[in-house]
Amino acid sequence: MSNSHFLNKEFAAAVILSQFFVGLSASAAGLQLNETSPSLQGSAMAGSAAASNDVSALFNNPATLSTIQQNQIYLGASEFIPQISMINGEAFHTFYVPGMPPSNIAGPVQGSASQHNISNAVFIPQGYIGWRTPLDKLTLGLAVVEPFYLYNKYSEDSVLRYASVKSEINSVDINPTLAYQVNEKLSLGVGFQAQYLKTIFSHFDGVNTGVPPIDLLIAATEPSHLKSDGWGYGYTIGALFQWDQFTRFGVSYRSEISTNLSGHGEQYTIIGDIVPSPATTFLYNSQTAVNNNFKTPGVLTIGVARDINDWTLKATAQVNFWDYLGDLVVSTPDAYETIYIVPMKWHNTFFGSLGADYRYNSSLTLRGGFAYNQTPINLQNRTPLIPQSDQYWLNFGLSYFINNHFSVDGAYSHIFIRKQSVNIAQANEGVPGLAAPLEVNQVSADYKGTENIVSLGLRYSC
Repeated sequence: MSNSHFLNKEFAAAVILSQFFVGLSASAAGLQLNETSPSLQGSAMAGSAAASNDVSALFNNPATLSTIQQNQIYLGASEFIPQISMINGEAFHTFYVPGMPPSNIAGPVQGSASQHNISNAVFIPQGYIGWRTPLDKLTLGLAVVEPFYLYNKYSEDSVLRYASVKSEINSVDINPTLAYQVNEKLSLGVGFQAQYLKTIFSHFDGVNTGVPPIDLLIAATEPSHLKSDGWGYGYTIGALFQWDQFTRFGVSYRSEISTNLSGHGEQYTIIGDIVPSPATTFLYNSQTAVNNNFKTPGVLTIGVARDINDWTLKATAQVNFWDYLGDLVVSTPDAYETIYIVPMKWHNTFFGSLGADYRYNSSLTLRGGFAYNQTPINLQNRTPLIPQSDQYWLNFGLSYFINNHFSVDGAYSHIFIRKQSVNIAQANEGVPGLAAPLEVNQVSADYKGTENIVSLGLRYSC
């Protein structure tokens, strides 16, 4: 197949593929997804920055694109099956009333103290294209993936409903890339990121007395619902070093991306319908614009791979730079409460994995790996919106070569999630002249669970 003919087909496929991904609203447990390729997932993403002849590694290190031996198209998909349960939930809600002197209305939140599963199973696809140009040492590629993702949902009668009813973060990253083989030892790569983000935060606002007959008359019966989206831009850089015939080292950096998001929402602080803003009543329900700035972290990845007869031994070390995020401040300028705060004072984290590939024969390769994924959240800033803890992965996978052009990858991951607790006071603010936060919601709960991920990939080479 000629390079020009293949290039035309690839760009057409890329356009269709990007539209397909943008149209999806996928989500899964956690905020950052490392499982961006079924072929790499089988060995716990070990050695992803030092992969060879695998176009799906370009998102982890653009320099690996120079190692593909033929043009490649790779389509993958993962089914995330979380089982995260909340138990022992408690909440005490305080609403501060403006006035001279100021006062407050406070009481325990009545409702369900447990929930079997706060996350849903979800399907997440990925796609990659790699093209070896006539310049030989120059290779072009494109990745379309979802690198950040969150979905948690509580029932509307949960005791945690003033902290969260629904939290959803979706992303699509379109990553065109080029790699250049400087010499037999060194390849360099660079890429551009266009990242789409969508956030949805839903929770109850307003008065809660803790006395059911009174709350039936005054408390909001609908949760506030804040939705926003936008595009942000960044880059990727990487290098791949062939130490000898059998050993490869790779290093890459994926930049932080700052995204200005805008949208709309409805805020309910009392029983009744929405009224035009600004209202003359003490409390009111209103539609509002929604604005916030969301930052995703920079990621430094180091990988090594060593071929030993029919085996390839691999390792990855990764640092995620979360510490500059700060709290996520969601502006709702047309509402009664003009600011909603999502605590996100997180710390930098480490991801590490070890894995191996075994080439059983010319058609079948078997994989396995283990990984540790550190959470950026500790007890002081863990909330019901993102009740995440450290994770341990156990992974298995395989590749089967159907013929010279087609191969299939399968992977399975079981994620052990450490039990964790939430114990935090969440504060909203935003009434002019009111010194204290408008609402303070003291919440506590325990979480436990596991997650399974089943993935399948199809590769076409020519």
